[in-house]
Amino acid sequence: MTPVILTDLDDTLFQTLPKCPPGMDGLRQMSSLLDGSPSGFATPMQQHFLRWLETGTVIPVTARGRDVLARVDIGQAPAICSNGGCILGDDGALDREWHDRLETEARRGAPVEAVYHALTDALCTDRFRHWAVEENGLTLYIVVKSNAHDAGELAVLEQELAPQVPTGWRCHRNGNNLAYLPPWLSKRHAARYLIDHIRTARPDQPIIGIGDSVSDVGFMDLCDFAAVPTGTQLWSHIALGNGWID
Repeated sequence: MTPVILTDLDDTLFQTLPKCPPGMDGLRQMSSLLDGSPSGFATPMQQHFLRWLETGTVIPVTARGRDVLARVDIGQAPAICSNGGCILGDDGALDREWHDRLETEARRGAPVEAVYHALTDALCTDRFRHWAVEENGLTLYIVVKSNAHDAGELAVLEQELAPQVPTGWRCHRNGNNLAYLPPWLSKRHAARYLIDHIRTARPDQPIIGIGDSVSDVGFMDLCDFAAVPTGTQLWSHIALGNGWID
């Protein structure tokens, strides 16, 4: 029985051109921007890795929204999009049961739109851009980026905004990305839902989780095996202070 692979995409299976080794030949375009220009590339090693993974069932688990995932050159059914805010079934259709569940949970807490305005209305538009991610009429989470691509600037902003973040909300910062998620939204919640369905149908099917970020641990922890690209945020946390690395 071949495995199911739940995998993050950006900085795991491909990355932007500046993050690729300089002058590397054989890059494969993996994603594009809304205007059609290239945005993500896989190295030859990553291409071989993906082809190996595709001998099983690859399920993207990504912060990308459904429309942004559609611009990635990878199988997208099933898939977990928008940090768990949208699940696509084997046929690519929206999982209405999951969507209805999130709508119900969202009504119990602080409205994401209200938190979005509280956190971002006073931000300098010359320094930061920001938006609230929405799927199928449900506002899910908040994204803030530095216009100067300054990760240090985002780190300072995270500390400044901390007193305004509601109890139970999660903040995730990685590179030029600062995200705020309500308690009912995470890759882990969505992955558990999907894994429960897999286990019911095929109890012994191996499930592998792959990710690059500390936030990916949430869904990787539910899998039977986990893989982490070296040189990433998550691997840095794993390797920090490890006496077996010289």
